[in-house]
Amino acid sequence: MKKILIAVVAALSISSCSRANRNTEPAASAEIAQEYLSEEIVEASSANSTPVPSADTRKLIAKGNVEIKVKPENVDSIYDNINALIKKHNGYKSSEKQNEFRYSVSASIPSASFEDFTDALNKVGGKMSDKSINVQDVTDAYTDLISEIKSKEAALEQYRVLLKRANKISEIIEIQTKIDYIQNDIDIMNGRRINIDRKVAYSVVDIDLIIVKKEMAKDDDDDTPSFGSELVDSLSDGWAIIKFLVVFLLRLWPFFIVGGAGYFFYKKRKKDSKTSSKN
Repeated sequence: MKKILIAVVAALSISSCSRANRNTEPAASAEIAQEYLSEEIVEASSANSTPVPSADTRKLIAKGNVEIKVKPENVDSIYDNINALIKKHNGYKSSEKQNEFRYSVSASIPSASFEDFTDALNKVGGKMSDKSINVQDVTDAYTDLISEIKSKEAALEQYRVLLKRANKISEIIEIQTKIDYIQNDIDIMNGRRINIDRKVAYSVVDIDLIIVKKEMAKDDDDDTPSFGSELVDSLSDGWAIIKFLVVFLLRLWPFFIVGGAGYFFYKKRKKDSKTSSKN
């Protein structure tokens, strides 16, 4: 009899526990769901950790600046050579500007052809006066960004699971708000990732054609003018002075006419004066 009583009490206890669990399960609070979600996110973040990239997969952003001194009469031909060089390396012009003294173009070149392109600029014509190349390694920042995106995506998936389980309006609104917030973060970070990928894939080379006078386009070794060049410059300067004087004197022709007429009447009057005094 004693054994039967114990069995009945145990059965009643199990039945009570089962009913209590069924009653409390639908009413799970947002706080409990949040604790569960936090544990799931930690596990997902650990599972999605991004490995350190090798040297061949590093994210490098290269940028070049080149200045070329050109004579005015060679600008068009060098401009055509640069355009042909950009097309040859499967690049494109991202911006272009020109004025009386300078022609500037920004060329976006596939990173694999960056070095060959910058080297080929020595052969487009003119005289390269300046060349600089800067390479920025953004691998660590990119790796951190990808890890953060994966963590956000894992959290987003868990919130969507919780949204399906929620049965209260307040819980649904709270979870949906967090889903929208996380999705916005993911969109922003993906935009940053796409921008980095674009800069890594295409390197920018800023090319400036500096338009200079002929005498300024000489080699650096020819800084001291030769006797022949000085003689030619002197003759040119002398001829310029003669032309200036001739033009200047021609502009004074009214004064010459008035002065000549005045001098003529003055001499005539003086002569008439002498003739009347003799008489």
